[in-house]
Amino acid sequence: MATSADHPTDSARVTGAVSRLRSAGERVTAARYAVLRVVDAADRADEHLTAEQIGARVAEAEPAVHRATVYRTLTSLVETGVLSHVHLGGTATIYHLTEPASLEEDPQPHDHQHEHAHVQCHECGRVLDVPPELFDDVRERLRAELDFELDTGHAALLGTCRDCRPT
Repeated sequence: MATSADHPTDSARVTGAVSRLRSAGERVTAARYAVLRVVDAADRADEHLTAEQIGARVAEAEPAVHRATVYRTLTSLVETGVLSHVHLGGTATIYHLTEPASLEEDPQPHDHQHEHAHVQCHECGRVLDVPPELFDDVRERLRAELDFELDTGHAALLGTCRDCRPT
């Protein structure tokens, strides 16, 4: 398998993800490279891709990588903390590259952070990125009143976007 040094066009995020995989003793396969590149390109374009969409793009870039391998790779990369997934309304799940929370912290998969939360319009399906601190008041109120810890990075909140609201 080629190393990231053989792929000078890899972003720093892909190179960092590969480094984290290797540090965790994980193999870096052609499928993993392809998935990381597709997800990184989507993140940079502010796209939110499902497993099916990732599989289609990987097939274009690496025809030898079977779709079932892409699905297993997504699961594995989430388990190792290199990717995060967010559940949307219905059954869709989207994927993002994660960033280590801090080099000084224990590098467990759950210690990786996602830089934003998501909201989804239940009319048109559009997914919007929002700063997680937007939910700070709700998070604090849930903690104080229900002793409930809100995880804004794991599922999108549903609502209606400005384009779909009746005027």
